[in-house]
Amino acid sequence: MSVRSAIHLRVSEADGGPRDSCRCSLPSRAQSSLIEVKSKFDAEFRRFSVERDKYERLEDFRTLVEELHRLQSTSFVLAYTDPRDGDLLPITNDDNFRKALQCSRPLLRVIIQHKGSLEHLPNGSNHKLPSILSPFVTQPRNKLSISYPQDFRQVAAIIDVDVVPEVCRRVRLLKHGSDKPLGFYIRDGTSVRVTPHGLERVPGIFISRLVPGGLAESTGLLAVNDEVLEVNGIEVNGKTLDQVTDMMVAKQR
Repeated sequence: MSVRSAIHLRVSEADGGPRDSCRCSLPSRAQSSLIEVKSKFDAEFRRFSVERDKYERLEDFRTLVEELHRLQSTSFVLAYTDPRDGDLLPITNDDNFRKALQCSRPLLRVIIQHKGSLEHLPNGSNHKLPSILSPFVTQPRNKLSISYPQDFRQVAAIIDVDVVPEVCRRVRLLKHGSDKPLGFYIRDGTSVRVTPHGLERVPGIFISRLVPGGLAESTGLLAVNDEVLEVNGIEVNGKTLDQVTDMMVAKQR
């Protein structure tokens, strides 16, 4: 039994309105294929430009940075400064690398640090505060090496935002070959549709429960009483609860 990696759902939100979401706008000069980059490693700075279409993979960008700063024999991590709030965010895979490129305005500020350094924590600091007990403390404390988690994987995404109506959202859930369920239950109920003859009550499929700690709950994109309108591009209108359940299960096999 092979497990496919994704399932697409189009849902109508329970409250009828859009939810809060975090979006990163493209820079005003999005028409340009060049991205200005300013990189910093210790006290060394480099400023250069990259073509947006040429550097779509993190590995290619790491190789470029490695050559510019001569880091062939140095283990390092990459991060970038979010222009909105100044947070230092990791660059560990192709997804958050593309996010960094999208957020580059007016330029992408890249921070390069030694792997395992406490400095590369977003809220970390290497500054030592004076202590009134310091003259009496003679035994050094063991220091923990804290670094970013590695190999982030995308678990969900909102797709086709320009296609579906504003009161709906098309959600992709990614399992990455896991045998764990999607993490939600569905029920049948009654929905309301707008027809030429006015409002009409029709059968509908709704999310009845989210599994605590499950995939659906962890994404924050689905909620109890959201109406399921389609599964993998197939509308569920006119289908029974068992048929919709089979559609979801079949995608996972």
